[in-house]
Amino acid sequence: MEVIKPGILDSFQDSGRHGYAHSGVSVGGCMDKLAGRLANFLVGNSESDAVLEMHFPAPVLYFNEEIELALTGADFCAKAGGRVIPQNRRVVLPAGSTLSFENKIWGHRCYLGIAGGWAITKVLGSYSTHLKAGFGGWQGRRLKKKDYIPLNQYSHFGAKEPIISKWFIYPDSFYHAGPIRVMAGMEWDWLSNNAKRDLQNCNFTISKQSDRMGYHLTGPELKKKVDDEMLSSGVLAGTVQLLPNGNPLILMADCQTTGGYPRILQVADVDLPKLAQMGAGESFNFSLIGTEESIDLLQTFNNQIVSLSGAIPLK
Repeated sequence: MEVIKPGILDSFQDSGRHGYAHSGVSVGGCMDKLAGRLANFLVGNSESDAVLEMHFPAPVLYFNEEIELALTGADFCAKAGGRVIPQNRRVVLPAGSTLSFENKIWGHRCYLGIAGGWAITKVLGSYSTHLKAGFGGWQGRRLKKKDYIPLNQYSHFGAKEPIISKWFIYPDSFYHAGPIRVMAGMEWDWLSNNAKRDLQNCNFTISKQSDRMGYHLTGPELKKKVDDEMLSSGVLAGTVQLLPNGNPLILMADCQTTGGYPRILQVADVDLPKLAQMGAGESFNFSLIGTEESIDLLQTFNNQIVSLSGAIPLK
């Protein structure tokens, strides 16, 4: 694969780098881990294989051999050979194809999975690019013009005709449904009653400061009733911290492993993909649920994904 023109931020990601938080290494991985899993399922890869995470403007990519690919997550109106490449399907492109992305239809992160995957090396058990530390993925960085990424050999998953689509799935309704569900955090009771009420009844907007490390939110100023200082404590993707200016910060995939701000909420894992497809200027509201409900939602969600992964090759 040759990068003809790089996008704003193209990096190889996977399900994350687990087991190193005690050394200060963040989990990272795909911002939208649902889309990453689906891209791999559709092309017959392991769900933990590398995918290319792209933001808009997205890259222009050239393939000198036939490939089978799938695009999931955000829809950036992909085209090859003058034809639109559909989302959420396995697609075969002939050798010599150029893949480009014309405009953003919805969402903020698109994922490219290729049958067999890219010939890149794992670091600390993961293909994910750790952009801050500069390791993993392709040379520890975002893709640049004239990067040449070798592809792994693979066995064809299905018919070879160019631009043939199979195994269509419909995840879009999931991304656009309902509020962001959260649980009370460890320092929830530090909040004033008015702050608790506002968190459950007001909209919050993602600011331009946001990135893969975290989403800065603007909305009503949230005040504490407890002024205690706290020691740095463990945090993870989905932890909502209260900043000194009274605004919440949602930690995302590349977040640090510890933090010293009050942890007022924790986003339910099942809703992290929805957050990952939001961007600056978009607003949403929180819905407070219990821990047991969050676990049940995640178990149901994972059961659906496992069923889907088993059904794809049978169809």
